[in-house]
Amino acid sequence: MLKNYFNVALRNLLKHKFYSLLNVMGLSIGLACFMLISLFIKDELGYDTFNEDYQRTYRVDFAATLNGNDIISAQTGIPVASVLKADYPQVDETIRLRKYGTWFLKRKDAIETFKEENVLLADSNFFKFFSVKLVYGNPETALKKPKSLVLDLDTSRKIFGDIDPVGQVLVLDNSTDYEVGGVYENLPQNSHFHQNVILSMHSLDWGPGNWLSTNFNTYVKLKEGVPQIELESQFPEMTETYCGPLIEQFLNMNLTEFRESGNALGFSLTPITDIHLYSDKEDELEANSDIKYVYIFSAIALFILALACINFMNLSTARSSNRAKEVGVRKVMGAFRNQLIYQFLSEAILISLISFVVAYSLVLAALPGFNLIASKELSYLVIFEPGYLLAMIGIMLVVGLLAGSYPAFYLSMFKPVEVLKGKIRQGVKSGPVRSTLVVFQFSISIIMIIGTAIVFDQLSFIQNKKLGYDKDQILMVNDTFILGDQVQSFKEEASRNANIVSSTVAGFTPTSSYGNTDMYFKNASAAADESLVLNEARVDYNFLSTLGIGIKEGRAFSKDFSSDSSAVLLNESAVAQFGYENPLGSMLYTYGDGEDNSVVALRIVGVVEDFHFQSLRNNISPLVIKLGGGSGTAMFKIQMANTEETI
Repeated sequence: MLKNYFNVALRNLLKHKFYSLLNVMGLSIGLACFMLISLFIKDELGYDTFNEDYQRTYRVDFAATLNGNDIISAQTGIPVASVLKADYPQVDETIRLRKYGTWFLKRKDAIETFKEENVLLADSNFFKFFSVKLVYGNPETALKKPKSLVLDLDTSRKIFGDIDPVGQVLVLDNSTDYEVGGVYENLPQNSHFHQNVILSMHSLDWGPGNWLSTNFNTYVKLKEGVPQIELESQFPEMTETYCGPLIEQFLNMNLTEFRESGNALGFSLTPITDIHLYSDKEDELEANSDIKYVYIFSAIALFILALACINFMNLSTARSSNRAKEVGVRKVMGAFRNQLIYQFLSEAILISLISFVVAYSLVLAALPGFNLIASKELSYLVIFEPGYLLAMIGIMLVVGLLAGSYPAFYLSMFKPVEVLKGKIRQGVKSGPVRSTLVVFQFSISIIMIIGTAIVFDQLSFIQNKKLGYDKDQILMVNDTFILGDQVQSFKEEASRNANIVSSTVAGFTPTSSYGNTDMYFKNASAAADESLVLNEARVDYNFLSTLGIGIKEGRAFSKDFSSDSSAVLLNESAVAQFGYENPLGSMLYTYGDGEDNSVVALRIVGVVEDFHFQSLRNNISPLVIKLGGGSGTAMFKIQMANTEETI
């Protein structure tokens, strides 16, 4: 009987080729879009699950509030990892990671230099802690020696070719020799960090460190069966023991008084699998996504699938008058209603099955382009995984049943006498169910069009938003720190070009996600109620003029004032945060670079207009601008004429 249903269904589809093509293409495109989005969602939800112990792996985060200024960081101080490992029995293993900027690598005695932007510092147990496999080298010793490093496979092949490079020497920034300790497989795309060069943490002497100086991404692996809350419940005591004395030392109050003043301080754990979708803290190893995007794309996928099903229902019911005589004849010949229902459902499932095969073909063809748009590396193999394939087959059957249910139940209830007398001609063109489906279909379409318009408007806003500095006609040359003492000579020589209006060298750019912070006070006593943790920019004399940043009060740094080495500029937000009425000439205090924690006085010589140097999603943060101390980027303001020649 089942075979007969499908034979009749197939003959009917072949008889009405145009109608069948419309139905198949509508469902195929809907299913293909649904499948592509589901692959994206599956990948987003699977971040960091490649680690064998991901269910008991967490990152330690730090949060503080000081005079209304919130610090929510993905980093902690140097000692946190060692204390957690030594003093807390719930902890099985710890590790510290730290982004380490851009480095230039070359083989010993070679000329060719390779620029690597994703460099990481890691403790020697990196390959024990994370499930990253070594292609060459010993995981126990690869990062154990000082001045040792490991490379991912792509970087190793780029520098050394297909040979085993373990034991070879690389020169970093033309100054320091590092020995290659191993080569590891490229980190999975769905990892929350993607550094391709990892340096041994033992290569640098960090000293004992400070619990309040957050510089390291610290991870812990809990012992089997230990819940997250069990360790987190110990954190208040840990904060009291190790942070309390520092609060007294720096702010002249105990931790209780600190909290009673409306301030806060503490640590928390973030599951490693939550970092990509749920974490948007300062000092992330790289920019993360947001779970809201998963919700939005899930809704879009379901809407597209619903539209495809509704389209199929509407096409089927629109042909009801053409199928009415068929139903009447079948009933006269003795067919029961349930047999007609099975017949129409068989047709719907057959169309769904054909659409499913076509949809898979469309996904295979579209996947490379989709990867490019979505910045993913989704493999063809994913859609043929047994679990995913079974899920898609199940969805296909449900779609067939849902899409074919209304036509099947509606057409099968036609009375043969009325059909044969010609009383049923209009199908359900004016029926309430079909009207509801059409309204729903158009409503979803309109919602998606409005959503597209909003996205376009947001992109237009980002492109045309006035940022508070000149972003046009600025030529940026990154990583000029490699020039060392010659960076100023480079700037001056380049500035001889008649098309260059002005130039600057700075360790800070408004386009960089990297930032530095420090604690500042309104008075030399370093009172807690007058202290703030502020963003800090180190620049040279021409920084403001080159980027067109306006001066609201006072003046910019000038070579005519030798005292500017101990002067600062504040942005408007910093002035408001400190509550200055007349900031010019006022003193601002911070801790010096020495180990004695002495307080250094800085004179405010100017106030700059607020400009965006962080995400446009954030309000402009308070900023302190200092003279000197940075040479990472050279920026040149150029004339529009002869741009290519100037570059």
